[in-house]
Amino acid sequence: MLDTLRRGAQTWVAKLLMAILVVSFGAWGIADVFRNFSVHAVASVGGTDIEATEFQRVYQRQIQNFSRQMGQAVSAETAMAFGLPQRILGQLMADAALLDAARGYGIGLSDDALAKAIADDPVLRPQGATAFDRAYFQQLLQQNGFSEASYVTQRRGDELRKQLLDGLVGDVTAPAALIEAVARYRNEVRIVETAALPRNAVTPVPVPTDDDLAKWYETNKATFAAPEIRTLSIVSATPDALADAAAVSDEDARKEYERTKASFGTPETRRIQQVLLPTIEDAKAAADKIAAGGTFDQLIAERGLKAEDIDLGVMTKAQVIDPAVAEAAFALPLNQVSQPIGATFGGALIRVTEITPEHVRPYEEVAAEIKKTIATRLAEKQILDLHDEIEDARAGGATIQEIAERFKLKLVTAEVDAQGARADGTEVADLPEKQALLQAAFAADEGGETDPVPSGKGFVWYSVDKVVAAHDRPLADVRDKAAAAWTDAKVDELLAAKADAMVEAVKAGGDFAKLAADAGATVATSDAFARNAQKPELGPAGVEAAFGGPAGHVVAVEGPDRERIVMRVKNAVVPPFFAEAADSIDAAKQLRTELESSLEAQYVEALKKKLGTTVNQAMLDSVIGLGSR
Repeated sequence: MLDTLRRGAQTWVAKLLMAILVVSFGAWGIADVFRNFSVHAVASVGGTDIEATEFQRVYQRQIQNFSRQMGQAVSAETAMAFGLPQRILGQLMADAALLDAARGYGIGLSDDALAKAIADDPVLRPQGATAFDRAYFQQLLQQNGFSEASYVTQRRGDELRKQLLDGLVGDVTAPAALIEAVARYRNEVRIVETAALPRNAVTPVPVPTDDDLAKWYETNKATFAAPEIRTLSIVSATPDALADAAAVSDEDARKEYERTKASFGTPETRRIQQVLLPTIEDAKAAADKIAAGGTFDQLIAERGLKAEDIDLGVMTKAQVIDPAVAEAAFALPLNQVSQPIGATFGGALIRVTEITPEHVRPYEEVAAEIKKTIATRLAEKQILDLHDEIEDARAGGATIQEIAERFKLKLVTAEVDAQGARADGTEVADLPEKQALLQAAFAADEGGETDPVPSGKGFVWYSVDKVVAAHDRPLADVRDKAAAAWTDAKVDELLAAKADAMVEAVKAGGDFAKLAADAGATVATSDAFARNAQKPELGPAGVEAAFGGPAGHVVAVEGPDRERIVMRVKNAVVPPFFAEAADSIDAAKQLRTELESSLEAQYVEALKKKLGTTVNQAMLDSVIGLGSR
């Protein structure tokens, strides 16, 4: 049966179909047909159900991955907006269709073969392991939401689908002519002559008449529309805002200073030299030589060491890795040699050549900082009680203004758009929790109830006092900006016309260099570049245009700086094709993958149409968290 499938895939009809699929890749939807099926299934294909538990397991895993990529928890609505549930359901339905077909063809797999496939899978082993590890296997299953039985069931389905697809597309290869065409297409290079017409080539600078500007403004007024503006009243209750450092006594601050004195200083540092010896006995022998009149420097020379070999650098006591060396070094007088030390790696003698004493900032220097810290800590304890009191007051009808007065909080009033700017476009500074506050405020109703916005260990309360809807501005209010925009657009238009005229003149046989000079531009010749080249001076549009015609092709495009680039293809080179070349082999591999995917997709869609598909939308919405909305 698999041979029959394979032979069918090698026919000229199938090959023609696959060649077409490279150019045109069909997108297919999921039939949303409702029929009677398992109440525990989110969908079914033929006789195969997609259980809600399986969909939920895959969905939750993908949500977790997506959340990690986004750097925040992803809601059901966000996942829906990105099409995540639909993609997962589509893949599960494709798997179900293939499994149903495999069973229908009588494709099977023995328990022994399945067990061997699992045991031999390197993905299911610890890194570097050469044998199956059951404990590691169980850990993987738990991390991915599988029981052993459910994994074995899924793996059996995977193996059956693989057998079916191997029979269908396992030996598919792209036609040699297609590989050659793709390789030549990718490797073709162009050399172009360019003349960049700058915007200042348009002279005189056009100025609109009143009639010109009025007509233009009617079709472009949306660009100058006033955004929706909301008037917000805001109060913040955060530890920093509530902290009253003046209320902290000197007595309490001095107690805190004594308790945390180490944090207000820089620790003592020492430059340490160390000579390591094989054993403690060797260290004792070296110390005896120094005691008998030798020197530490002589010891260094005898050991064949250089200054950089023995210098540990300037270190605090905590930075010295060996505890014995640390104790000795920070007890040693300047420039004296230590007693023999039983170091971690043998014996050692050390010498300290620099000492920088510990420095602790005096209380008077840090008193304000300490009082602020104490006051903030006390405020943190008061915040939750204050939160409850403010919420009770709001429930009783108190306005934000009244709350600010009652609880002695700073009231801020701001007229802002959704980006935090005033009506004139200037930014409103120092909005607390700006992004979260604006998002919440522009989702709230005017005068409606609002929830506080969390702010670290505190909260921000706000009210939407007034909403001025977005509206078109009269021309008189934005005349200068509109006139500048009209001129800018007119320069674009005139510059494009000038470039197009040069293109036509070149096509008619005109001298490219002379025409460029007449237009205020100079001619440049590019190096050879391929279709995927990055050419900053041309921009993506310029690179694409360079391959828009044969040698001699002339075209004008907008440049990266809004200049107009007139371009003539000077040379088009298609290199010879070698099937054994690395890029040709890469093209063949990519085409094979695309053909396999295309044929598989077509086959799956045909199966789904033949077998019939059903979707339990209510169950699906419930699983993804939209069922009650």
